[in-house]
Amino acid sequence: MKIRSLFFLLLPITTLCATDLPSGHGSPEGIACDAVMAYIHCDSKAWLETLIRPIYGPEGNKTYADFKKDMVAEADQARQNKSLKPARLVKCFKARTLTMEGPASAAWALDSLKEDLFVDLVLEIAPGQTRALRYHVLQDKDDKWYFEPRPDLCPLYSMGLNKESESTEVIYENP
Repeated sequence: MKIRSLFFLLLPITTLCATDLPSGHGSPEGIACDAVMAYIHCDSKAWLETLIRPIYGPEGNKTYADFKKDMVAEADQARQNKSLKPARLVKCFKARTLTMEGPASAAWALDSLKEDLFVDLVLEIAPGQTRALRYHVLQDKDDKWYFEPRPDLCPLYSMGLNKESESTEVIYENP
């Protein structure tokens, strides 16, 4: 009887310690994880749903549309490759603001974007071999978060992105 009582006392602690993979447009980490998982699973439809609306101006928006078309074709082709060993998302860090103040102000002033952050992720691409990724994410005027896959098309919104220090606050880990 005492062991059973002790078990029920420990159960809530175990539940509190478990962390699920972030997901959805409701958080910057969720949209970053959704984008990378869609890419890992070669799910072009899910990947497209994570993307920010065109925000790059006439020429940039054309380049963005071509980029999306090419990525969809690559994903659809990769899905047919049965020998492909998909990567595994092993770590997601808490979203952070860019150190420079200009990008967030410009995003708000020019495109009504509410937040401008980045999320660091770690993928295991082969057993014991990892790759760090940095995803630029934006909160749009609909209060939803979106992945911005082409910071080169509007560098004003991502100034200093690749010069930021490594993230340290882990919010999801899958060893």
